[in-house]
Amino acid sequence: MLLNIIFSYNRAMQLDYLLTTVLNRLKIPDYNTVILYHTTGNHHLGYKKLIEKYKAYPNIRFVERKEVWFDISFFKTFNSKKNFNFFLEKNLKNKKGDNFKGLLQKLLRETKHEFVMFNTDDGVFYDDVVLNDDIVSVFRKNPDTTSYRMYVGDNIDGFPDYIEKKNSYYQWDYYTDKNITHWSYPFSVDGTIYNTRNLLNILEKVPYHNPITLEENVFRYALKHKLFRNGIGPLKTKLVGTTLNRVSTDNSNPTINIDVDYLNQKFIEGYTLRLNLPMLITVVNIVPFEVIIERGEEIEVIYSIDEEGKKVQNSYGVEGTKKE
Repeated sequence: MLLNIIFSYNRAMQLDYLLTTVLNRLKIPDYNTVILYHTTGNHHLGYKKLIEKYKAYPNIRFVERKEVWFDISFFKTFNSKKNFNFFLEKNLKNKKGDNFKGLLQKLLRETKHEFVMFNTDDGVFYDDVVLNDDIVSVFRKNPDTTSYRMYVGDNIDGFPDYIEKKNSYYQWDYYTDKNITHWSYPFSVDGTIYNTRNLLNILEKVPYHNPITLEENVFRYALKHKLFRNGIGPLKTKLVGTTLNRVSTDNSNPTINIDVDYLNQKFIEGYTLRLNLPMLITVVNIVPFEVIIERGEEIEVIYSIDEEGKKVQNSYGVEGTKKE
């Protein structure tokens, strides 16, 4: 039924925490998880440990991005000068260009699953995810326009009054609101389910080279062509993003700056992560009350929320990213 693709970069410990929540919270009888990852420096050792840890799970596998001089999956995007220039800058002339686009589309092309969900390694599933008959029937009635977003619900600040409640889910038109919010942002790489074949058809036409430009460029393509109009989501959210750190230079969202190299070293040494989150989630991206690492009976609190953390939390707007 569902292919769950997780994008990960230099966050083995955080990915491990996400995977534990996936295993505990995805109550879907037929799903597979693929981690599409790449690393720098000693982070490959963290992922090596992670791969060994999860090798006993037949529905979890790891696929590493590889540097390539020319990713042929860009061919179908050569329909404008802008797209061709993107390819030149991000792939052909980029010494660190890799096969992210080709790998992702290959996964979608070869999967048996009708639906696909993207996630990033700083997410946490904190409530059970079920795809009941109501939700599946909406998808099958409108496979080209429907998506199911798990980080929105009536517990989130800014919940719009135009959202329509159905039996077990909310439904809305992504193009009702002219302001950018979670309910007017028609494409996301966090906790959102799409029809696999329809999404593949779209991705083949759009240039992108990593998860950041995947979301940005497909979002703009969707806006231009009014795609994914039919939004549905749970009554209460199932997923929350955590703002521990930032690994990409392509965005400037604020974080509490817990060093990824430090976390990687601790993970290699056998520590795992635990986050203390509030009982009531009212935002999409959250600063945890506490960040804890533990190994057996050893427990170390490496962060407790402080005034700076509260400032980081308050710096996020209703659209889920940094306030302007």
